[in-house]
Amino acid sequence: MKPSLLMPAMVTRRNVLLGGGIAAAAALAGPSLLRSAQASEGATPKRGGTFRVGAEDASSKDNMDPALAFSGFAAMMCRAMYDSLVKEDAAGKPYDALAEVFEPDATAQVWTIRIRDGVTFHDGKPLTIDDVIFSITRAMTTTGSLAARSLEALDSKGVEKEDKLTARLRLKYPYSFFKQAFFHPCLSIVPTDFDAKKPVGSGPFKFVSFEDQKFAAERNPNYWLDGKPYLDRIEVIGFADPTTARLNALMSGQIDAMPNLAFTQARTIEGREDIKLLSAAGASFEPFTMRVDQPPFKDPRVLEAFKLMVDREQLVRNVYAGRGRIGNDLGWAQDPYYNAGIPQRAYDPDKAKFLLKEAGQEGLEIELHPSPEAPWNSAAAQVLAQQAKKVGVTIKLAASADLSSFYDQKYLKVDFAQDMFGPNPLSVTAGYSLLPDSPYNESHWKDEKAAELFKLASSTGDSDKARQYLNDFQQLVHDKAGWIVWGFRDSLQAVSGKFGGLEPSLRGVNMHDLSGVWAL
Repeated sequence: MKPSLLMPAMVTRRNVLLGGGIAAAAALAGPSLLRSAQASEGATPKRGGTFRVGAEDASSKDNMDPALAFSGFAAMMCRAMYDSLVKEDAAGKPYDALAEVFEPDATAQVWTIRIRDGVTFHDGKPLTIDDVIFSITRAMTTTGSLAARSLEALDSKGVEKEDKLTARLRLKYPYSFFKQAFFHPCLSIVPTDFDAKKPVGSGPFKFVSFEDQKFAAERNPNYWLDGKPYLDRIEVIGFADPTTARLNALMSGQIDAMPNLAFTQARTIEGREDIKLLSAAGASFEPFTMRVDQPPFKDPRVLEAFKLMVDREQLVRNVYAGRGRIGNDLGWAQDPYYNAGIPQRAYDPDKAKFLLKEAGQEGLEIELHPSPEAPWNSAAAQVLAQQAKKVGVTIKLAASADLSSFYDQKYLKVDFAQDMFGPNPLSVTAGYSLLPDSPYNESHWKDEKAAELFKLASSTGDSDKARQYLNDFQQLVHDKAGWIVWGFRDSLQAVSGKFGGLEPSLRGVNMHDLSGVWAL
């Protein structure tokens, strides 16, 4: 089995996987504000208050161990209590956090980490490089942690302590995308005596309670960022109904923020003076996934026909209410290495019908398993089913399943389904789903040439060569992979007008640093 090159990433179930651009690359494009947060303009941050966030994906599997962070709910707890070596801002731009230095040598095979001096944990103990080494090793060896995958390039015997603040990490092979693995909450830094039942970190908020899908934390008065956090307390509340119940809770004042707002709900929020609507330019996407190792999609003619029968403009218009843009069967739209030179795949039902006839698949019937991760996924599945009728394909929608049963029983197993990805760079998403040994290879696409191109891109220190390798890689994905990326959606958040310090964010307010939020 070839080594995994990159870190995984996802939204909701996946949005804790915070892939960011590599330090040498241009950052993701900044967000655009849909409606100005006029109430906080010019206001001076002040201390005090409680901020309550309504999470849409809480489950009984959530816990406070960062090594096992999967859901958005778990990510919010991690971001409150723990710090990481590197973070990203609301626009997706990477910046060093606990790390003052995190850089490779000329070969990209030996990396130096130097942490800030003077940082303490919530119990007053100083944070040292021993805690960093412990956290990395612990995450890599914890059963079920995604860190083992994201740090596969790291030589377990190649971690060397230089002094109390510095370590050198030797990789098994050159890997220029190594740093971005550390955006993931599973690589949060914890003390060497960490106890997940009594969590202690160095983050902006200290643990208070976690029960019945409700998490509470209070201000860390000794946080290393002077003056922050401003809030006295934050609460993260899980909702079984991610749409109507959360919106009602926001409008009635029971919560103060609602990440990942449904597009139809934006109309309800617009025009209200007490609630701010924040929007970041589209980068997240929900591909239809087709298993190319099984009929009917094993036949490249059927695969191409399905990609051609999709009216992408109609999907963006109807499903995203126009708040997005069409896709070209590639993810990572705002990555600096995105291959915009590949011609846009056009809607061509006539050619789709021809290919299906040629493949002996006229009158094809197939079952589609909609993903329950977001309310608009079901709508997208219904629109696609209507479009398929025009080329003689009957798409039967499988009965909806809850999040747990879908991923336990359907995900990676069925021939035709949906998935969901956040605004992650190419390196993250590709390593997650598009390499032969990727852990979430929904389409079971195993192209050795594509894998080799990606390995070459990740190991070269020449950005021009990396771009050419990745251009060729993306052409193969566009032509042969079992993905229909029909559009990129905007990121919508609704936030109470009683709070300042919030920005439109590619990942939503749940993933952005809440240390800068304050009550007006």
